[in-house]
Amino acid sequence: MVAERQQPDHMAPYLRQKRERIFSELRRGHQIIIRDQKGQAAILRAAEFADFGKTVPQDAVYSGELLCLTAQHVASWGRPVSADTACFSSPVSMLSDQDILSSIVGQSDSGKQIEHLLAEKKDSLPELACRILRAAKLLPAALIARCASSEPAFINRLAESYELAVIDYYEIAELATVREPKLIISSRAQLPLSAADEAEIVMFREEGGTEEHFAVIVGSPEQANKNPVPLVRLHSQCVTGDVLGSLKCDCGQQLQSSLRMMNEAGYGILLYLEQEGRGIGLLNKIRAYALQDKGFDTVDANHRLGFNTDERVFAPAAAMLKALRCSRINLLTNNPDKISQLASFDIDIVSRIGLAISPNSFNKAYLDTKRDRTGHLLEDKPE
Repeated sequence: MVAERQQPDHMAPYLRQKRERIFSELRRGHQIIIRDQKGQAAILRAAEFADFGKTVPQDAVYSGELLCLTAQHVASWGRPVSADTACFSSPVSMLSDQDILSSIVGQSDSGKQIEHLLAEKKDSLPELACRILRAAKLLPAALIARCASSEPAFINRLAESYELAVIDYYEIAELATVREPKLIISSRAQLPLSAADEAEIVMFREEGGTEEHFAVIVGSPEQANKNPVPLVRLHSQCVTGDVLGSLKCDCGQQLQSSLRMMNEAGYGILLYLEQEGRGIGLLNKIRAYALQDKGFDTVDANHRLGFNTDERVFAPAAAMLKALRCSRINLLTNNPDKISQLASFDIDIVSRIGLAISPNSFNKAYLDTKRDRTGHLLEDKPE
């Protein structure tokens, strides 16, 4: 058995850079090689690119491809899932590309054509495959073909012959490790806003990272001295709500309301996080919207696509606050998960201030779901 290796801190930038290369390959529909703790290997590609026509080198594998699905995916079809099952696998020899695609995007008859599902444990090759795709913000549905040999020399020749990137178990395990990133301020500039004409935008950078989080600081240094505990809002990117003014959610309203409240208070910090669609990415958010059009609520739509209810981690927000030398805040939020996560990174939340948003006919059911199923502390506000 290959022992799990603990990587020193100085390896973190290298692992992040390798991760981004792996993600880039997968997002282009390419194949990679994954290895588990025992050194067993498989060729992986994202199932959402099933119709790209990629062929697995037949001399390198000992069986046909398997479709790997998360437990959330299968449970959303109404099938029983035990607590110790991490994911499922099924042979795809009898499935067409369209069968696979319709199953993983949650169309009305999802899963009916998939008869033979094998329960898989955590850290199995199928589960690792789904974990990588989820981290890459691709649908966590994988196509894998187990390699004919686990000998390192064989895997190295296979990787070189077909130009396949290789990712090992310990590198995959890093994807699930929640660490506070080391962020530095890379640039800042004045940015007068309609909701707050005295504001500054601050950009952050992480070594080896590609996400572009930023902060908007409302108020002057003099006002900050008068208000040592600022109003702070963690705002996850929402292109549809923030930019297009979508009525399906309350994101755009929360963004503008937060900036106005900070302006009125004289000082505040808005952290804008690159976490579209609760961390599943814009494309998958629109896929979830398509399922909502068919009657699924926002939670069930995410599960139907194989994701967790909320994929976000707020460690970057804590790192941004510390880079701004701010560790005590008044938090503008309705989401208790933000409170608990920030507290776990030693951010002192002096008080929580709710954001009351008037519902409309398009987002009322969405707001009800946030209150009833995800525990949001929504305050009543007349329509």
